[in-house]
Amino acid sequence: MKNILRSTLYLTVFALAGILFQISCSNSESANSNTNQTGKLVYMKQANGGFLELWICNNDGTGQTQIPVAFPANVDFSGINSNRSSVKISPDGQKIFFVALNSSTNLCSIYSCDLTGNNLVEIVNGNFMLELGGVN
Repeated sequence: MKNILRSTLYLTVFALAGILFQISCSNSESANSNTNQTGKLVYMKQANGGFLELWICNNDGTGQTQIPVAFPANVDFSGINSNRSSVKISPDGQKIFFVALNSSTNLCSIYSCDLTGNNLVEIVNGNFMLELGGVN
C-alpha cells in the first residue's frame, strides 16, 4: 500500500512539473513575440546619385515606403559607411534609430524619429566612431 501511495505521489509531482514547464515555455514565447508585433522591417537603400535613404516595409517585403527625414543643415547619411549605416526599430515599433553624419564637423550622431520621419531627435551627439548595434 505504501508503494502505491508513493508511486502515485511521484507521478503527480512529475505531471505537475511538466504542466509548470509548459506554462513557463508558453509565457516566454509570447513575451518574445511582443518585440516584433509591428511586422515591420526598416533598412537603408542607396538611391540614384549614391545617396542613402531610409525605407520601411512589411516583414514579407510588401508595402515598401521611403521614410522622408528632414535633417538639420549639413546632416545626412552621406559619408556613413555600410558598417555604421544600420537602422533599428524600437521594440514597440513606434520609433526608428539610425546614425547620421554632420558634414561640417565630421561627427556622427544617433537620431530617432517616428516611422513617418517626423519628430527627429538627436539621441547621442558628436562622436567620430558611432555605430548602432544591439538587437531589434
